[in-house]
Amino acid sequence: MPPVFVCDCFHKSESKFRNGLLRTKHLFNFFSIILKKLNKKAMAKAFSQYFKRIFDDYQVLVQVNPDTLTGIELIVHPDGKIEKTEMEFDEEIFEDLAEDEFIHCNVLEFQMHLAKTK
Repeated sequence: MPPVFVCDCFHKSESKFRNGLLRTKHLFNFFSIILKKLNKKAMAKAFSQYFKRIFDDYQVLVQVNPDTLTGIELIVHPDGKIEKTEMEFDEEIFEDLAEDEFIHCNVLEFQMHLAKTK
């Protein structure tokens, strides 16, 4: 024999509770998807890479943004003069720099020279 319930309010409050949980779960899933998309966009931005090569009488430092393939070239002359050039690179910039014997350099070194141009 099935149990007899004297009051039906227990079932009504239980179903409201379940509906509330279900809505909460859907909201959680919705916001999780949005946060994942925002995190992917934020994390997709790469840091610039820095290179240098020392020649006999001058030094060349290059900043490359791998996302936009843009950057800055600094030419440091022995007398302390620094030439700054805004650059747009092609997709083969990293191979070109390696072929031209540029090595990775420290961001602080690049920024120190860049600050002198202002």
